[in-house]
Amino acid sequence: MKLALVVPDDLSALLYCKGLINALKHDDSIGIFLISSPMPEYQQEVRGLGVQLTSIKMHRFFNPVQDFRYFLALFRLFRREKIDAVICWTTKPNIYGTIAARLAAVKRIIYAVRGMGSAFLQPSDLKSQILNGAVSACYKLAGRLTHKAWFTNPEDLEFFISQGFVKADKTFLTKNAVNVEDYSPAVISAEQLTRLRKELGLSPQDRVVSMVGRMIWSKGIREFVEASKILRDQLPNVRFILVGPLDEGSPQTVPLSYLKEQEKLANFLWIGFRKDVKAIYALSDVAVLPSYYKEGGYPRALLEPMAMGKPVITTCLPQCRRPVEEGRNGLLVPPQEPQALARAIAYLMTDETRRTQFGQYSREKIEKEFDERRVIEQVLAELYQEHYRHKKDRERVTL
Repeated sequence: MKLALVVPDDLSALLYCKGLINALKHDDSIGIFLISSPMPEYQQEVRGLGVQLTSIKMHRFFNPVQDFRYFLALFRLFRREKIDAVICWTTKPNIYGTIAARLAAVKRIIYAVRGMGSAFLQPSDLKSQILNGAVSACYKLAGRLTHKAWFTNPEDLEFFISQGFVKADKTFLTKNAVNVEDYSPAVISAEQLTRLRKELGLSPQDRVVSMVGRMIWSKGIREFVEASKILRDQLPNVRFILVGPLDEGSPQTVPLSYLKEQEKLANFLWIGFRKDVKAIYALSDVAVLPSYYKEGGYPRALLEPMAMGKPVITTCLPQCRRPVEEGRNGLLVPPQEPQALARAIAYLMTDETRRTQFGQYSREKIEKEFDERRVIEQVLAELYQEHYRHKKDRERVTL
């Protein structure tokens, strides 16, 4: 069987596909093709996955010309390589990849919803209403053409069914997950942390509250900044570190001028895009995600610091709250309320014993509930049971 994995970019390939590839690539009956938009900073690591890599540029925002080129490139590859099965992740690959795969006569098509993104936020103007309508219509078509729709958020699954995007009998639900060996307190040395502290201008006495995410308002950027202002005098040794790239082209983008203005605050630092997020989490005392974005139910910006043994704070919305047990490994706050976020941060930052206990339970919870290996087993059993049944039948005949 030839299997194509379609993701928006190389970072997504590592986040979504690495574990699945490692589980499948030792099976001689499966040839794996990985299709992603190139990111130079991750190319070497992606090539190291040891599968057939094809770079197809995907424009993140709606662009009819670029989108058609992307769709056509997918169709040609599926047809040329005689692909048997396709798994797609996120909106554009889900829509264009599914349609291209069906036109190319691919036998098995799966799309994976990892949050619904900004297209499904409450439309605020005519442009966003048109985008919402267009994406909805495309998802209805993709839902008719796909064989399976894989979700990690029950609310997203219910929404897709209620809107007629996909039939219930096509859906499949798992949790999101992380590699518990890659994300572990043991992978970051004391020397790495010392170097990172020096790079960021932190003293040994400074404590860190971190937030990782794209620079769009609905991730809770303003709330994070405002919380830093509220706590500036109350917690003078606490530094608020914001990690993530600018999202130029998004209607929700946080302007560079805003971030530069906030950096005048003594306790706030925006460090942009970083590859060393594991080290950032290891350096952190608390990780927060005050998001009201349409996350996928189990955001990696919570799972990853939890795996690194950190307490977390996020909003009480369904798309964010699922990894958090209130008062055990983290705290939940109302969305768009920086005062509540500040109180939650202060509650943890003023009690080291509490932070340690929360962090230990975070790691235990990840190992018990969010180990990537368990999710991969579910996926293989549910999505490839037919392939493995046929393979076992052939093996029995051979014997």
